[in-house]
Amino acid sequence: METISEGMGRLALSEDEKWINEGEEIEEEEKDEMVNKSKELEDDEEKGEEMVNKVGGVVLGKDAKWIKHYSSSQKILLVGEGDFSFSAALATAFGDASNMVATSLNSHGFLAENYKNALPNVDMLTNKGCTVMHGVDVRIMAYNALLRLEGLTFDRIVFNFPFARLSKKSPSPSIQCQQGLVRAFLKNAVKMIGEDGEIHITHKTNGSHIYWDITGLAYKQGLELVKYADFRLEDYPGYNTKFGFGGDRNFNCYPSTTYMFRLSDDGRGSD
Repeated sequence: METISEGMGRLALSEDEKWINEGEEIEEEEKDEMVNKSKELEDDEEKGEEMVNKVGGVVLGKDAKWIKHYSSSQKILLVGEGDFSFSAALATAFGDASNMVATSLNSHGFLAENYKNALPNVDMLTNKGCTVMHGVDVRIMAYNALLRLEGLTFDRIVFNFPFARLSKKSPSPSIQCQQGLVRAFLKNAVKMIGEDGEIHITHKTNGSHIYWDITGLAYKQGLELVKYADFRLEDYPGYNTKFGFGGDRNFNCYPSTTYMFRLSDDGRGSD
């Protein structure tokens, strides 16, 4: 989002108020008036910039703070969080998390039982103004009542390392099941992304993961690939790649890629 243009235009002065250098001395009170008008203009410009850049309680523009692909000026939805350490890494970098909504499929009780740092991370996020939600299913998140209260439009929707837990009774092969999860997520996310927003998926790129066809699934939902980048843990200090179903263990996230998609000109896709 662009900040307000520098300079709001010169103060239009009438002919008798213009500076003329014909030997006349300007009265002290006139000098004071000119200084005061100039000061008022500067104050108005600062206020105008703040009003133009203020979105959802977040002041955008030159003071925005960045961590890799993410900025404090973006309204960010994070889904599928494990111990909320990725959200915490962003919040630490921003110094404030009022621009973020961080969600997990797991309950508060599950987090307390399975991840030793989850609740401290949630407390930190909450104290920094982040909206934290539990029990959010990415397959139906566009219809989640609490998310609707936050508004359905986000600048960034982030899903790191999507993975559907397979039941022993599941009739679907693993890859088809995983593709079903990603497809459902994307179908919901395109309903929640802003016009110039992006949907990010970080995904492993070895073994059977290469057959998930993340870009193909996105294309079928009316998305196009903006760019992709190698994922590195050190870019997000404090982030732990937890297994999504407990155990408090980290999985090996290398090699992985972050795919960044946006809405194509063809629309928001179908199935």
